[in-house]
Amino acid sequence: MALIKEHAIESIHSMHVLIENIFSGKHAEQDLALLIDYFADHFEMVGAAGKRISLEQVKGLFANNQGKMPDIQIEIYDEQILMQKEDAIVLTYTEKHTKDTGILIRRSCALIEEINGKMVWSYLQETFLA
Repeated sequence: MALIKEHAIESIHSMHVLIENIFSGKHAEQDLALLIDYFADHFEMVGAAGKRISLEQVKGLFANNQGKMPDIQIEIYDEQILMQKEDAIVLTYTEKHTKDTGILIRRSCALIEEINGKMVWSYLQETFLA
């Protein structure tokens, strides 16, 4: 199965709906497991502050922050494919977090791969814009 760019872009949106629901506390019991299922076993990221973060740390971040941002709204826009091969896509997108305390905007670059017939996120790099 070749990766389809529209499916990769849709994964950005569906993943962030889950993230918003988990952080806001409006999530169903299975949402955390559904979110973690997006990530490859070897997933890692560099957060917007420049810190390297492992999959285990990402799991902890989501598990420990369930319901702790009840006012968060996440908007995804300006998605662009930078590179596409049959089994990998590199794309960028802008992510806007709106809360009562303010707005954070970051630009992200993600590597999405097909591994064993499944589309998974392998790498993510975030950079603060505002």
